[in-house]
Amino acid sequence: MGESRNNFKITLTIRSANDNDIYFKRDGKRFDCEHTIKLLVEASYHFTITIKPSLPLQSVSVCGIGVSVTDLSQQETDGSKYTFSWSSTKINPSKKKDRTNVQLLFQFQDGLTLVLPLQVKFYRPEETDHLVWGSPLNHVEYNCMVKPGQTYVDIVKEIFR
Repeated sequence: MGESRNNFKITLTIRSANDNDIYFKRDGKRFDCEHTIKLLVEASYHFTITIKPSLPLQSVSVCGIGVSVTDLSQQETDGSKYTFSWSSTKINPSKKKDRTNVQLLFQFQDGLTLVLPLQVKFYRPEETDHLVWGSPLNHVEYNCMVKPGQTYVDIVKEIFR
């Protein structure tokens, strides 16, 4: 594996199917992750990931279920870009003071695996007031590293913007 494959950055963008903003809030140390993304149940979401430098993606699963991925890499001059959709149809609303771990699993060329655990609070469609408390989520940046001999990717730094 070349040096460029040892360190790379992934940018994850999430948009609702109707293109409304997605919100997040900082929860500190109350839960497993410091940040919580706010989503509706019974809704569809579009995810875009950009990988710099370029790293070919073979498959994606969300909560253990494979999703169809579209390669948009021709739009990038110095990286890879992919998009996929996911529906929260079979997800239950989160209870008060509870969070749901939505696991994104990325399988890359060369047998590399990356797990992105998203901490999510799911709301009923009528709970729109709570849905927009917090900050609009532009994207999440992940600084990633693969140590020599590893087949899994370590997340070195996570930045919500």
